Amino acid sequence: MDSYISCCWLVLYLFFGGGSTVTIQGYVGDVVTLTCKYDARHYGTLSVCWGRGHIPNSGCGNEVLRTEGVKVTHRASVRYNLQGDLRAGDVSLTITQAQVKDSGLYGCRVDIPGWFNDQKHHLALVIKPAPETSPEPWIPRESTTVGYPKAPETTPEPWIPRESTTVGYAKEQTTTMQTTMGLSVPPDPPRVAIREISARSISVWWSAGFDGNTPITGFHLECKSQLDSWVDGVRGSNILPWKRETAVNDLRPFYTYNIRMFTKNDMGLSEPSNELTITTKEAAPDGPPQDVKLEALSSHSIRVTWRAPELSLQNGLIRGYQLRYGEYSPQERLPVRVVHLMDGSESFTMNSLQEATKYSVTLHTINRAGLGPSSQERVCSTLTNDDQQHMTITQATTALQTEHSTSTIATTTSSTETWLLVTDSPTQGQRVDNFSTTRALSNSTTDPALSKKSGHLVAILVPVLVLGLLVVMAIIWQFRRTTLKKGNWKILWKNNDFLSFGDSEPAL
Repeated sequence: MDSYISCCWLVLYLFFGGGSTVTIQGYVGDVVTLTCKYDARHYGTLSVCWGRGHIPNSGCGNEVLRTEGVKVTHRASVRYNLQGDLRAGDVSLTITQAQVKDSGLYGCRVDIPGWFNDQKHHLALVIKPAPETSPEPWIPRESTTVGYPKAPETTPEPWIPRESTTVGYAKEQTTTMQTTMGLSVPPDPPRVAIREISARSISVWWSAGFDGNTPITGFHLECKSQLDSWVDGVRGSNILPWKRETAVNDLRPFYTYNIRMFTKNDMGLSEPSNELTITTKEAAPDGPPQDVKLEALSSHSIRVTWRAPELSLQNGLIRGYQLRYGEYSPQERLPVRVVHLMDGSESFTMNSLQEATKYSVTLHTINRAGLGPSSQERVCSTLTNDDQQHMTITQATTALQTEHSTSTIATTTSSTETWLLVTDSPTQGQRVDNFSTTRALSNSTTDPALSKKSGHLVAILVPVLVLGLLVVMAIIWQFRRTTLKKGNWKILWKNNDFLSFGDSEPAL
């Protein structure tokens, strides 16, 4: 029976415990940190949750804080913070202004992909009341002077008041000063200065002023965006009276904030301190380029276009982009070419590619702090030579149709065709009557620029037609010399668009 109970207890401990429990002690008002870390270099940034009590089979019971990567998605109180480097896997929970009710068991769960891989940590927190310290009573002692003889004791003469306005005035002034020094008033504001600035946090320190004749009970720090007012969008935190330094966390990189502080005593708040204006440092971009598109231009080139990441994810001034491309293969990783585009452009043409080959492209954003995440992989294939010729013809046809559809003005012109006698001897030649045909030509123009273009076209085509006509005449002349007998001649007749050689005109 005892062995059965022991086995059950062991199973429950292994199932719910998940490791040893570390005890952390502190006092009321302290800042306590519960340590929890994981290997971010191996796993990357993971989701983490903190809860009170034992860690259940999934998630965290009585959850107090949760993260998704480097972003805090849930926080039960502003006193719960993550002040470690989340990108390095430090997800330690920091509790400010600790209270007795914060005592208890805490659990940290790191969501590692896979079955039963989650990393669990249990920590016990004990918060004790702050120890009360009372100053030692002052005991007057007889003062002694070393090396000097003691002065003889003398009895002072009694003071006799005199009738003097000066003495009476001095006595009244002394009484008034003693009354003013004993009056309790709100304290003077502190003097605030910057100690350290990082991408996501600001460390400040301060010095207290006059306490208003009442012990200082604390400080109140306020932080806001430079774009907001002190009425809306203010983050506030209370600080213990003996502290002179604190950090403001969970800030946006490359963002401007305003910070001020108040001193508190039993009489109320002081006036606001000097106002600080601070811009956090840059961090690597949190977002990839948007709207990445690929377009095949030819059998050897592809054009890539994109847009910058969202402004809230840039984390600094964009200095350029890193483009990686190479032949695409779903089975294996092939070599890629890396191009750094630092000229501010948002397009790039990849040249000297293989015909009818698929290429994959990814993009990264670059700022002063480093490289951002990769965009989604895009794949595009270069054209074949046939596709390129077809695309060129289609584009030309489309342009021609567009040009001719811009007007509906029709003009009618007469075209005269002259047919000459073909003979062996110049003396036997006779000119044949001209045959004239009339055609209706559709000439579209409503745009002066289009008319000018047509005039240039006519100026080019006329010499070409004349040259072609001379070539045809030369060919016909040579044909006559080689095929017809000397002295004979025939006439080239045209009737109903039918051409024939003969001695007489063919019958209609």
